[in-house]
Amino acid sequence: MGIKLHVFRALFKKDFKNCFMNRNISLMLVLPILFVLLYKFLMNGGADESFSPYFTLLMCSVLTLSVIPLNILAMLISEEKEKHTLRSLMMANVGGAEFIASKAAVCLILMIAESVIIYLLCGLAMNLFALYLGVIFIVSLAIIIFGAVVGISAKDQMAAGTLGTPLMMLFLVPPVFSTMNNFFEKVSVLVPTTSLYTIYGAAYSKLPLMSRDNMIAFGVCVAWIVIGIIVFMRIYKKKGLDD
Repeated sequence: MGIKLHVFRALFKKDFKNCFMNRNISLMLVLPILFVLLYKFLMNGGADESFSPYFTLLMCSVLTLSVIPLNILAMLISEEKEKHTLRSLMMANVGGAEFIASKAAVCLILMIAESVIIYLLCGLAMNLFALYLGVIFIVSLAIIIFGAVVGISAKDQMAAGTLGTPLMMLFLVPPVFSTMNNFFEKVSVLVPTTSLYTIYGAAYSKLPLMSRDNMIAFGVCVAWIVIGIIVFMRIYKKKGLDD
C-alpha cells in the first residue's frame, strides 16, 4: 500500500475540516478539557490532594488517549461508509493507504494538540513537557491502530461506537483504578495507557527513566503496536475498507 502525497494532503485537509463539522467528534474533543477545568476550578483549585494538578493531568490525559486515537479515528472511517463517500473516493483512485493514513494523521495531531492544552491548563513544570508529549505520542500509536480496526469493521458510526466502547473502557478503567484495586493494578500493567502513569510518574517523582518498570511500560506499547498491525492487516485483507 503505497501513499501518494498529493492525495494524502487533499484527504488530510478534508478530514481535518470534517472533524469539527461532526458534533460527536467535537464533543469528544471538548470533554477532556472541560474535565480539566472542572477539577481545577471546582475541586478547590487542587487543594484536595485527590485532585492535584498531577492527578488531573494523568486522569484527563488517559481519558483523551482512550477517546481520540480510538473512537475518533473509527468514527471518521465509518462516517465515510455511512455517507457512501468511501466508494466515491475509491473510484477517484484513492488508495486504502492514503485513506487510513490521512485520518490517522489528523487524530495524532488532534491528540498532541489536546495534550498540549491539558498540560498547560494543569500548570505543571515545563521541564517534563517534552517527555509527556513523547509518551503521549507512543501510547497514541499503540491505540490508533485499533481505531482503524474498529473503523473498517463497523458499517456506520453507531456500530463504531458499539465496537469501540469495550476497547475504550479497557484503555481507560485499569490505569484510573489501579491505585484503588489490586485486580486493576495487575491488569493495568498490560494496558498501554498505564505507560503514561508509569513513565511520566517516574520522571515527576525524580526516579530513573531507564528503570525496569519504565522498560516494561515501553515494551507494552511496542507489543500493542505489533499486535495492532497484525490484527489490522488480517482484517484489511479479509474485508477491505468497504465490504
